[in-house]
Amino acid sequence: WFGRVALVTGSSVGIGRAIASSLVEHGLKVVGCARNIDQLNELESELKAKKLKGSFKAIKCDLRQESDIKAMFEEIGSSFGRIDICINNAGLAKDAPLITGDTESWREMLDVNVTALSVCTRESIKLM
Repeated sequence: WFGRVALVTGSSVGIGRAIASSLVEHGLKVVGCARNIDQLNELESELKAKKLKGSFKAIKCDLRQESDIKAMFEEIGSSFGRIDICINNAGLAKDAPLITGDTESWREMLDVNVTALSVCTRESIKLM
């Protein structure tokens, strides 16, 4: 897998950050996306300083916006020409039960957890 291109959504914190870091350590070219570009840039700097086998490219992307997702895939295509792995890690949970929850919270969770996952999968396959 050395030199392969991987996308990790939600890579600014938590599990996504750990996955992205591990893939870079193993020699992959990782594209990390999240809404918080500052955290992504911080991760990129940390990984560069370690002089690992792989590389990390930070891309700001709000997965609730299809236009952001499509722009991210255009950048991946321009920068790498392909994608080999898509890790749909980003997820969102809100305290919005079916009986008392608000519609906007449901929409936001569906946009990130279902729609974005589907769009990222579709767009990844186009570059595979």
